[in-house]
Amino acid sequence: MKNKGELLIGKGTIFISMLSMAMLLLGCMDDDESALERQIRLDEEAILQYLEDNDIEAQKTVAGYYVVKDVENSGGEAVADGDIVSIYYRMSLLNGNKVDSAVSTQNAPVKIGYNNDFFTLLPSGLNIGVGSMRVGEVYRFFIPSNLAYSSYSYKQLIPANAIFIVEVELANISDSDDQEQIEENIILAHIESEGLGEFESLSSGLFFQSLSAGSGTNPKNGNRVEVHYTGRYLNGPVFDETESNRPFAFIVGNNSTIPGFEEGIKKMKKGETALLIIPSHLAYGESLQVLPEQIREDLIDKRIINNSLQPFSILEFEVEVVDIF
Repeated sequence: MKNKGELLIGKGTIFISMLSMAMLLLGCMDDDESALERQIRLDEEAILQYLEDNDIEAQKTVAGYYVVKDVENSGGEAVADGDIVSIYYRMSLLNGNKVDSAVSTQNAPVKIGYNNDFFTLLPSGLNIGVGSMRVGEVYRFFIPSNLAYSSYSYKQLIPANAIFIVEVELANISDSDDQEQIEENIILAHIESEGLGEFESLSSGLFFQSLSAGSGTNPKNGNRVEVHYTGRYLNGPVFDETESNRPFAFIVGNNSTIPGFEEGIKKMKKGETALLIIPSHLAYGESLQVLPEQIREDLIDKRIINNSLQPFSILEFEVEVVDIF
Protein backbone atom coordinates (compact mmCIF):
# COMPACT_ATOMS: atom_id res chain seq x y z
CA MET A 1 0.00 0.00 0.00
CA LYS A 2 1.26 3.48 -0.81
CA ASN A 3 2.14 6.03 1.87
CA LYS A 4 -1.10 7.66 2.90
CA GLY A 5 -1.82 10.88 1.09
CA GLU A 6 0.99 10.29 -1.36
CA LEU A 7 -1.43 9.92 -4.24
CA LEU A 8 -3.32 13.08 -3.33
CA ILE A 9 -0.52 15.53 -4.12
CA GLY A 10 -0.99 18.02 -6.92
CA LYS A 11 -0.69 16.54 -10.38
CA GLY A 12 2.10 18.94 -11.38
CA THR A 13 4.65 16.73 -9.63
CA ILE A 14 4.11 13.61 -11.72
CA PHE A 15 6.12 14.55 -14.79
CA ILE A 16 9.86 14.03 -14.98
CA SER A 17 11.95 16.30 -17.16
CA MET A 18 13.98 14.77 -20.00
CA LEU A 19 17.24 15.58 -18.25
CA SER A 20 16.10 14.14 -14.93
CA MET A 21 14.70 11.03 -16.57
CA ALA A 22 17.89 10.42 -18.50
CA MET A 23 19.89 10.71 -15.29
CA LEU A 24 17.61 8.29 -13.50
CA LEU A 25 17.60 5.72 -16.25
CA LEU A 26 21.35 5.74 -16.50
CA GLY A 27 21.51 4.83 -12.83
CA CYS A 28 24.79 4.69 -10.98
CA MET A 29 27.12 5.23 -13.91
CA ASP A 30 29.34 7.64 -12.02
CA ASP A 31 29.55 9.86 -15.08
CA ASP A 32 31.38 7.09 -16.93
CA GLU A 33 30.85 8.57 -20.37
CA SER A 34 32.86 5.86 -22.11
CA ALA A 35 30.51 3.18 -20.73
CA LEU A 36 27.52 5.07 -22.08
CA GLU A 37 29.19 5.64 -25.43
CA ARG A 38 30.06 1.96 -25.62
CA GLN A 39 26.45 0.93 -25.02
CA ILE A 40 25.21 3.40 -27.63
CA ARG A 41 27.71 1.98 -30.12
CA LEU A 42 26.70 -1.61 -29.37
CA ASP A 43 23.03 -0.74 -29.76
CA GLU A 44 23.71 1.03 -33.04
CA GLU A 45 25.61 -1.97 -34.38
CA ALA A 46 22.80 -4.32 -33.33
CA ILE A 47 20.10 -2.18 -34.95
CA LEU A 48 22.06 -1.78 -38.17
CA GLN A 49 22.71 -5.51 -38.31
CA TYR A 50 19.02 -6.22 -37.80
CA LEU A 51 18.05 -3.79 -40.55
CA GLU A 52 20.55 -5.35 -42.92
CA ASP A 53 19.54 -8.93 -42.10
CA ASN A 54 15.88 -8.10 -42.68
CA ASP A 55 16.43 -5.85 -45.72
CA ILE A 56 14.81 -2.86 -44.00
CA GLU A 57 15.54 0.73 -45.02
CA ALA A 58 15.23 2.97 -41.98
CA GLN A 59 16.12 6.58 -41.30
CA LYS A 60 18.26 7.53 -38.33
CA THR A 61 16.94 10.57 -36.45
CA VAL A 62 18.85 13.29 -34.66
CA ALA A 63 17.59 11.87 -31.37
CA GLY A 64 19.31 8.55 -32.13
CA TYR A 65 16.44 6.16 -32.89
CA TYR A 66 15.66 4.72 -36.32
CA VAL A 67 12.28 4.99 -38.01
CA VAL A 68 10.47 3.34 -40.92
CA LYS A 69 7.41 5.23 -42.16
CA ASP A 70 5.18 2.35 -43.23
CA VAL A 71 2.13 4.54 -43.85
CA GLU A 72 2.42 8.30 -44.38
CA ASN A 73 -0.41 10.85 -44.39
CA SER A 74 0.85 14.32 -45.22
CA GLY A 75 -2.68 15.72 -44.91
CA GLY A 76 -3.27 14.34 -41.44
CA GLU A 77 -3.32 16.46 -38.32
CA ALA A 78 0.13 16.82 -36.76
CA VAL A 79 0.84 16.32 -33.07
CA ALA A 80 1.29 19.50 -31.01
CA ASP A 81 2.01 20.21 -27.35
CA GLY A 82 -1.11 19.78 -25.23
CA ASP A 83 -2.77 17.33 -27.60
CA ILE A 84 -4.29 14.11 -26.36
CA VAL A 85 -2.89 11.50 -28.71
CA SER A 86 -4.47 8.06 -29.17
CA ILE A 87 -2.30 5.27 -30.52
CA TYR A 88 -2.36 1.58 -31.29
CA TYR A 89 0.96 -0.22 -31.01
CA ARG A 90 2.92 -3.46 -31.06
CA MET A 91 6.06 -3.57 -28.91
CA SER A 92 8.77 -6.20 -29.15
CA LEU A 93 12.48 -6.60 -28.46
CA LEU A 94 15.03 -6.57 -31.26
CA ASN A 95 15.35 -10.35 -30.84
CA GLY A 96 11.68 -10.77 -31.72
CA ASN A 97 10.29 -11.39 -28.23
CA LYS A 98 6.86 -9.77 -27.88
CA VAL A 99 6.49 -7.32 -25.02
CA ASP A 100 3.09 -5.65 -25.28
CA SER A 101 0.41 -4.49 -27.71
CA ALA A 102 -2.85 -2.62 -28.13
CA VAL A 103 -4.37 -3.34 -31.55
CA SER A 104 -7.48 -1.87 -33.13
CA THR A 105 -9.25 -5.22 -33.48
CA GLN A 106 -8.95 -6.06 -29.78
CA ASN A 107 -8.21 -2.99 -27.67
CA ALA A 108 -9.11 0.62 -27.11
CA PRO A 109 -6.29 2.97 -28.17
CA VAL A 110 -3.80 4.12 -25.58
CA LYS A 111 -4.04 7.82 -24.73
CA ILE A 112 -1.08 10.12 -24.17
CA GLY A 113 -1.13 13.76 -23.10
CA TYR A 114 1.68 14.81 -25.41
CA ASN A 115 4.33 17.27 -24.25
CA ASN A 116 7.58 17.98 -26.06
CA ASP A 117 9.36 19.36 -22.98
CA PHE A 118 8.61 16.53 -20.57
CA PHE A 119 8.36 12.78 -20.93
CA THR A 120 4.66 11.96 -20.87
CA LEU A 121 5.34 8.58 -22.47
CA LEU A 122 7.97 5.96 -21.74
CA PRO A 123 10.12 4.72 -23.46
CA SER A 124 11.42 8.24 -24.01
CA GLY A 125 12.38 7.54 -27.63
CA LEU A 126 8.76 6.70 -28.31
CA ASN A 127 7.67 9.98 -26.72
CA ILE A 128 9.92 11.83 -29.17
CA GLY A 129 8.86 9.68 -32.12
CA VAL A 130 5.10 10.03 -31.62
CA GLY A 131 5.55 13.80 -31.68
CA SER A 132 6.71 13.55 -35.30
CA MET A 133 3.60 11.73 -36.54
CA ARG A 134 0.29 12.70 -38.14
CA VAL A 135 -3.13 11.10 -37.76
CA GLY A 136 -3.44 8.01 -39.94
CA GLU A 137 0.29 7.33 -40.10
CA VAL A 138 1.99 4.09 -39.11
CA TYR A 139 5.66 4.22 -38.07
CA ARG A 140 8.09 1.58 -36.86
CA PHE A 141 10.55 2.85 -34.29
CA PHE A 142 13.84 1.11 -33.49
CA ILE A 143 14.69 2.47 -30.07
CA PRO A 144 18.16 1.98 -28.53
CA SER A 145 18.42 1.27 -24.83
CA ASN A 146 19.54 4.78 -23.87
CA LEU A 147 16.21 6.07 -25.23
CA ALA A 148 14.27 3.24 -23.59
CA TYR A 149 14.92 1.72 -20.16
CA SER A 150 18.73 1.64 -20.22
CA SER A 151 20.07 -0.81 -17.60
CA TYR A 152 16.65 -1.36 -16.03
CA SER A 153 15.29 -4.91 -16.34
CA TYR A 154 11.97 -6.51 -15.47
CA LYS A 155 11.62 -10.24 -14.81
CA GLN A 156 11.83 -12.20 -18.08
CA LEU A 157 10.03 -9.52 -20.08
CA ILE A 158 12.65 -6.77 -20.40
CA PRO A 159 16.38 -7.48 -20.12
CA ALA A 160 18.94 -4.81 -19.24
CA ASN A 161 19.95 -2.58 -22.16
CA ALA A 162 16.97 -3.76 -24.21
CA ILE A 163 16.46 -2.42 -27.74
CA PHE A 164 12.79 -2.04 -28.68
CA ILE A 165 10.88 -2.19 -31.94
CA VAL A 166 7.56 -0.37 -31.62
CA GLU A 167 5.05 -0.19 -34.45
CA VAL A 168 2.71 2.74 -33.85
CA GLU A 169 -0.50 3.80 -35.56
CA LEU A 170 -1.61 7.33 -34.69
CA ALA A 171 -5.38 6.86 -34.50
CA ASN A 172 -6.66 10.20 -33.25
CA ILE A 173 -5.82 13.60 -31.78
CA SER A 174 -8.24 15.27 -29.38
CA ASP A 175 -8.20 18.06 -26.79
CA SER A 176 -9.10 18.55 -23.14
CA ASP A 177 -12.70 19.57 -23.89
CA ASP A 178 -13.23 16.33 -25.80
CA GLN A 179 -11.76 14.32 -22.93
CA GLU A 180 -13.89 16.04 -20.30
CA GLN A 181 -17.05 15.26 -22.24
CA ILE A 182 -16.01 11.62 -22.70
CA GLU A 183 -15.36 11.27 -18.98
CA GLU A 184 -18.63 12.96 -18.00
CA ASN A 185 -20.50 10.44 -20.15
CA ILE A 186 -18.56 7.57 -18.56
CA ILE A 187 -19.37 8.82 -15.05
CA LEU A 188 -23.09 9.25 -15.80
CA ALA A 189 -23.24 5.75 -17.28
CA HIS A 190 -21.41 4.36 -14.23
CA ILE A 191 -23.83 6.01 -11.79
CA GLU A 192 -26.80 4.62 -13.67
CA SER A 193 -25.45 1.11 -14.18
CA GLU A 194 -24.37 0.78 -10.53
CA GLY A 195 -27.62 2.28 -9.19
CA LEU A 196 -25.72 4.82 -7.09
CA GLY A 197 -28.61 7.25 -6.77
CA GLU A 198 -28.59 11.02 -6.97
CA PHE A 199 -25.34 12.97 -7.28
CA GLU A 200 -24.75 16.70 -7.32
CA SER A 201 -22.97 17.56 -10.56
CA LEU A 202 -20.76 20.59 -9.94
CA SER A 203 -19.73 23.05 -12.64
CA SER A 204 -16.09 21.96 -12.25
CA GLY A 205 -16.98 18.41 -13.32
CA LEU A 206 -16.93 16.88 -9.82
CA PHE A 207 -19.78 14.53 -8.87
CA PHE A 208 -20.68 14.69 -5.14
CA GLN A 209 -23.00 12.55 -3.04
CA SER A 210 -23.40 12.94 0.73
CA LEU A 211 -23.79 9.54 2.41
CA SER A 212 -24.30 10.64 6.02
CA ALA A 213 -24.69 14.06 7.62
CA GLY A 214 -22.13 15.84 9.73
CA SER A 215 -22.28 18.87 12.02
CA GLY A 216 -20.67 22.26 12.34
CA THR A 217 -19.34 24.41 9.52
CA ASN A 218 -17.64 23.59 6.25
CA PRO A 219 -13.83 23.87 6.17
CA LYS A 220 -12.37 27.04 4.73
CA ASN A 221 -8.94 27.94 3.37
CA GLY A 222 -6.40 27.69 6.18
CA ASN A 223 -8.28 25.00 8.13
CA ARG A 224 -6.53 21.75 8.91
CA VAL A 225 -8.72 18.80 7.98
CA GLU A 226 -8.31 15.15 8.95
CA VAL A 227 -10.03 12.58 6.75
CA HIS A 228 -10.29 8.88 6.16
CA TYR A 229 -10.69 7.77 2.57
CA THR A 230 -10.69 4.82 0.20
CA GLY A 231 -9.66 5.65 -3.36
CA ARG A 232 -10.58 3.47 -6.33
CA TYR A 233 -10.33 3.62 -10.07
CA LEU A 234 -13.85 3.97 -11.46
CA ASN A 235 -15.03 0.39 -12.00
CA GLY A 236 -11.63 -0.70 -10.76
CA PRO A 237 -9.53 -1.73 -7.77
CA VAL A 238 -8.56 0.26 -4.68
CA PHE A 239 -5.32 2.15 -5.28
CA ASP A 240 -4.97 3.81 -1.88
CA GLU A 241 -6.66 4.08 1.52
CA THR A 242 -5.95 5.39 4.98
CA GLU A 243 -5.31 3.15 7.95
CA SER A 244 -7.98 3.07 10.64
CA ASN A 245 -5.80 4.85 13.20
CA ARG A 246 -4.04 7.25 10.81
CA PRO A 247 -6.29 9.77 9.06
CA PHE A 248 -4.85 11.85 6.25
CA ALA A 249 -4.37 15.50 7.28
CA PHE A 250 -3.95 18.52 5.04
CA ILE A 251 -4.39 22.30 5.04
CA VAL A 252 -7.28 23.50 2.92
CA GLY A 253 -6.28 25.96 0.21
CA ASN A 254 -2.55 25.24 -0.06
CA ASN A 255 -2.85 22.97 -3.11
CA SER A 256 -1.62 19.95 -1.17
CA THR A 257 -4.29 17.67 -2.62
CA ILE A 258 -5.74 17.08 -6.07
CA PRO A 259 -8.37 19.74 -6.92
CA GLY A 260 -11.40 17.44 -7.01
CA PHE A 261 -10.62 15.98 -3.59
CA GLU A 262 -10.29 19.39 -1.94
CA GLU A 263 -13.42 20.70 -3.64
CA GLY A 264 -15.37 17.75 -2.28
CA ILE A 265 -14.01 18.16 1.25
CA LYS A 266 -15.01 21.85 1.25
CA LYS A 267 -18.63 20.74 0.85
CA MET A 268 -18.48 18.48 3.92
CA LYS A 269 -18.77 18.94 7.69
CA LYS A 270 -17.18 17.16 10.63
CA GLY A 271 -18.44 13.58 10.84
CA GLU A 272 -19.91 13.60 7.34
CA THR A 273 -19.22 10.85 4.82
CA ALA A 274 -19.50 11.31 1.07
CA LEU A 275 -18.75 9.76 -2.28
CA LEU A 276 -16.67 11.80 -4.73
CA ILE A 277 -16.33 10.88 -8.39
CA ILE A 278 -13.45 12.90 -9.81
CA PRO A 279 -12.76 13.25 -13.54
CA SER A 280 -9.13 13.21 -14.56
CA HIS A 281 -8.81 16.98 -15.14
CA LEU A 282 -9.52 17.42 -11.40
CA ALA A 283 -7.11 14.60 -10.50
CA TYR A 284 -3.97 13.61 -12.42
CA GLY A 285 -4.99 14.44 -15.98
CA GLU A 286 -2.65 13.11 -18.62
CA SER A 287 -0.26 11.71 -16.00
CA LEU A 288 2.61 9.55 -17.30
CA GLN A 289 1.96 6.78 -19.82
CA VAL A 290 4.21 3.72 -19.43
CA LEU A 291 4.56 0.99 -22.04
CA PRO A 292 4.26 -1.78 -21.11
CA GLU A 293 1.85 -0.71 -18.36
CA GLN A 294 2.68 -3.74 -16.21
CA ILE A 295 6.10 -2.33 -15.27
CA ARG A 296 4.68 0.89 -13.80
CA GLU A 297 4.58 -0.35 -10.20
CA ASP A 298 8.10 -1.72 -10.46
CA LEU A 299 9.38 1.60 -11.84
CA ILE A 300 7.71 3.34 -8.90
CA ASP A 301 9.19 0.90 -6.39
CA LYS A 302 12.65 1.51 -7.82
CA ARG A 303 12.04 5.30 -7.76
CA ILE A 304 12.62 5.65 -11.48
CA ILE A 305 9.28 7.44 -11.84
CA ASN A 306 7.09 9.22 -9.30
CA ASN A 307 4.06 7.62 -7.78
CA SER A 308 1.47 8.36 -10.45
CA LEU A 309 -1.72 6.75 -11.65
CA GLN A 310 -2.65 5.68 -15.13
CA PRO A 311 -3.34 8.59 -17.51
CA PHE A 312 -6.86 10.00 -17.74
CA SER A 313 -8.05 8.02 -14.74
CA ILE A 314 -11.48 8.78 -13.28
CA LEU A 315 -11.25 8.30 -9.52
CA GLU A 316 -13.86 7.46 -6.89
CA PHE A 317 -13.27 8.36 -3.24
CA GLU A 318 -15.37 7.40 -0.26
CA VAL A 319 -14.45 10.02 2.34
CA GLU A 320 -15.15 10.68 6.02
CA VAL A 321 -14.23 14.02 7.59
CA VAL A 322 -12.82 13.10 11.01
CA ASP A 323 -12.03 16.59 12.26
CA ILE A 324 -11.64 20.22 11.25
CA PHE A 325 -9.30 22.60 13.09
